[in-house]
Amino acid sequence: MQSFLNVVKSNIVAQAIISIVVGLLLMFWPGITIVTVLYLVGVVFAVMGISSLVSYFRTPEAERQVGVVATGVFFCLVALIVFLFPQVIAGFFSVVLGIILVICGAVNAVRSGELKKYGERSWGFSMGLSVLIIIGGLVIIVNPFETTSLFVFILGLIIAANGIVDLIVDAELRKAIKKA
Repeated sequence: MQSFLNVVKSNIVAQAIISIVVGLLLMFWPGITIVTVLYLVGVVFAVMGISSLVSYFRTPEAERQVGVVATGVFFCLVALIVFLFPQVIAGFFSVVLGIILVICGAVNAVRSGELKKYGERSWGFSMGLSVLIIIGGLVIIVNPFETTSLFVFILGLIIAANGIVDLIVDAELRKAIKKA
């Protein structure tokens, strides 16, 4: 059980660091970061689609499954859509990120409440940042298509703030649990 808890703790720290890095990339190189991420997603779908099609045609005819070719065609079409309509995908991506931020902010708010339960003074700061993350996520959800450099900068700032709150709450909870 202890090794499982260590894995969970290390995953929280890794996710926080990734959030900070992605947030900084979005803040300082917004256009390049979004296009790069979209094209990487497109490449992943293209590779998955092509590998499914190759697998289908390499399988003896008697053993071929229609689902494999359908999956391959579907993934290739998704890749094509990503490459042809990156602005639409970016708008959808913004909505998804907004939803993720609202969820992350809510989780951090709950975790900040746990800090209060242990009598930690930093819970208020963490709770305030969590509420800001929720508000930022809601703003992104409500207005996803007006993506400007400022919007992407703020998105990066909010993602980085989420990573920082994760690190703060994790460190404070570790201290509080050791005291208890």
